[in-house]
Amino acid sequence: MAPQGSMKSSRRRQLHSLVLLVACLLAASFIVTAFVTPQGAAPRSSAVGMLAGGEYTGFVPDMQRRQLMNFVVVASAAVPVSVLLGGYLYYFYPVVDGGSGGATPCGDVNGNPVLLDDWVKAHKDNDRELVQGLKGD
Repeated sequence: MAPQGSMKSSRRRQLHSLVLLVACLLAASFIVTAFVTPQGAAPRSSAVGMLAGGEYTGFVPDMQRRQLMNFVVVASAAVPVSVLLGGYLYYFYPVVDGGSGGATPCGDVNGNPVLLDDWVKAHKDNDRELVQGLKGD
């Protein structure tokens, strides 16, 4: 026989699942009806129909208003465009380490600098003797 405590725990989980299911169904029913138009017919007005025709009303915005509207459009479009373009260009921007400036001379085992002229005089063509590279490797 199963212990009494595990049966209570199982029943509690089942009850919790049932309550969660009912809450989800209730929320789904509200979401479904949220975007449905009302069933009653809307009253029609002839004034609304006359104004919605799109005919010329005689109003033309002046130059100051047109410039303001153009500025608002350009400014609002510039923010996301600059963010996206900046992120894209930052991908190609090279990583710069520390700013030490200049080359690092190669060295021998003891860390003494190896000069090209001396190394060429002491070795044959295609001789591949290892020297100490950058950062001691």
